[in-house]
Amino acid sequence: MFRWQVMKLRKTLTITGLFFIILIVLGELLLPPVVESALESRLSQKFATPDVNVELTASPRLMLLLGRADTMAVTVKDGQVGQLRVREMSLDGRKTELDMTSFAKGRLALNSAEALSLTAMFDENGLREALARKISKADNVEVHITDENVLVTADANLLGRKAQVALVGHIVADDGTLYFETEQFDIQNSPFGTARLGDTLGRIPLVKPEQLPLSMRVVSVTQQEGSVIVRAGEE
Repeated sequence: MFRWQVMKLRKTLTITGLFFIILIVLGELLLPPVVESALESRLSQKFATPDVNVELTASPRLMLLLGRADTMAVTVKDGQVGQLRVREMSLDGRKTELDMTSFAKGRLALNSAEALSLTAMFDENGLREALARKISKADNVEVHITDENVLVTADANLLGRKAQVALVGHIVADDGTLYFETEQFDIQNSPFGTARLGDTLGRIPLVKPEQLPLSMRVVSVTQQEGSVIVRAGEE
């Protein structure tokens, strides 16, 4: 009788052990793609693009169930960030801990992270679309970006007359927000002739901190021929 009970106990422990081994193996194999896919879905909604790729590493991989990853690498292409359509954006971090309560409610937030950084690139077409929405009653908006400045030209209907508008400025970052800063504003062929209005338009906001992922803030801007590189870091 006692021997039979011992054998039954061993059988139960063996089955239980096998169950946990299978669970661990399945978790190691299946969990990362499931979590990555869920993150990709959330980020696709946030940035209005299907072109999102997420790569997570964790050891053991079951830590992903708690939202913890050793490394995180996110790539977004043709995504909408604030007023801008960015051609490509990458987000990288180490020792990241996702807020799973917020994640379950469809929001993205981190409890903690190390070396969190974001790099985004937008081109003349992305900036043209953003400024066309910002400049009232402007048509045929064109943008040319160089390492020295940004030139914006457009047609505008002023008192029934077609005038030509020209803006010269830079893309700048200030207090975590990305702006187009106007330095020169000229209007030609207006009902009042040519007007040189200087920097009266001031700054046009393009991306605010709350529009960036995970409470990041713009820290640097680099203009180059045809595009702008923006870098953001932790708040």
